[in-house]
Amino acid sequence: MKLFHFSEPIEFEDLIPGTHNRWGNDALLFRVNKGTGKLTAKYGNDKNGDTYGFLLLDHKPLINSYGEELYCPTCAKILSIGLGRENVDKSLIDTIKYSQELANDIADAFENVKPMLPILENGYYLLTRIEMIPTDGDGHFFWNLSASKKRYRASADVYYKFHVSSGTPKFLLPSQNIHCLNEERVNHYLDEINDGKTMTGLAFYYEGFMSTLLDGHHRATAAYIENKSIDCLTIIKVTGFSYDQDKKPDKMYAGGERYDLNLFRKPERIYKYLKKTSDSRKSKLEIQEVEKIVHDCRNVWLHENEPVGIDFGKGKYPDYLSIAFSDLAGDVSDERIREVMARRDDKAEFELEMIFKKLQYQEPDKAFELAKKIIHDANWKVLFEEAFRYLATIDSTEVEDIFIAYLIDSDYDSKDICRKIADEYLNNRS
Repeated sequence: MKLFHFSEPIEFEDLIPGTHNRWGNDALLFRVNKGTGKLTAKYGNDKNGDTYGFLLLDHKPLINSYGEELYCPTCAKILSIGLGRENVDKSLIDTIKYSQELANDIADAFENVKPMLPILENGYYLLTRIEMIPTDGDGHFFWNLSASKKRYRASADVYYKFHVSSGTPKFLLPSQNIHCLNEERVNHYLDEINDGKTMTGLAFYYEGFMSTLLDGHHRATAAYIENKSIDCLTIIKVTGFSYDQDKKPDKMYAGGERYDLNLFRKPERIYKYLKKTSDSRKSKLEIQEVEKIVHDCRNVWLHENEPVGIDFGKGKYPDYLSIAFSDLAGDVSDERIREVMARRDDKAEFELEMIFKKLQYQEPDKAFELAKKIIHDANWKVLFEEAFRYLATIDSTEVEDIFIAYLIDSDYDSKDICRKIADEYLNNRS
């Protein structure tokens, strides 16, 4: 008979099939029992009442955020680099640096990363692989985050036409300053990409559509230069739970996803531990703690030159809105498209718009065919402009013929945006 039960510091809880995750890969749910809390998100106010948020590693800020937008899920956050990973104890960085490697099985990846997981605070987390885009969500190079404050639109959920798309972990924030970039290392990884190797990284989900890259900055840089993604082993904290109408716990939340607790083998155990560890007061910093962090940042920045953003051009990546609309669209099969176009109600209008946007991102050939169907169906005039704008991005004689036919067959209207798009397109091709 056991008198005492000593929990392991890190415990496997359950496996979540990829069908339940918008990023498509399996996720492993694990529990941290004896975490040091060295990697954690905190917030607080300075003596003037100004609001700050920090992603801290060993009490050093990796990312700083500012203002009341911190409390608004659909408000873009104002961010800057903190002291950066380069100012954290090297032994802790080594633990992170060598904790991940490419593995097909998430259970194997969990065993590889286990030695560094005790730096998390107590609670539940997901471990999963996500194909990250090495930009800021608006197409710009991910590493160009400096001490200067910048508003990141991809740091918030998307509110569009009375619909909300919760952020999907897809874009990256750096955890170290751009002056740490080593051109020789980037060239090494460029050679590896050219040899067919997949670039990998380790990320910690931040907020909205953003994750912070803990390891893999040079690999992500090489991926950006080659217009490729980076395979990130990603840690996502379970941030909360909810109750059903009978006041029984029914769901938990992580990384923009909602999971039915009945999906897991021991839902009651998960709920009880979440309830025990989800005290928001633990995330609140005292005024003097905020003042010290801000002072330390200013002191470092005062003695360093502001790094100049590096220009590697702008790759052809989807932005955060493309990802949000893709999530809202759901199924984009031919059968679904026919069903939606046959309904022609307000709900169908929104659904078809989302489907069209998702196809533009994932299946351009199908998007082209749908655009033609839309502009040849007067019942969908509300989406004509959207279809015309998309067609105008395609350099083809077929699009030219479509636009010429529209100019000939439609009555002249100086306020017709579609005519203006067609005119501009044809003038640029002549």
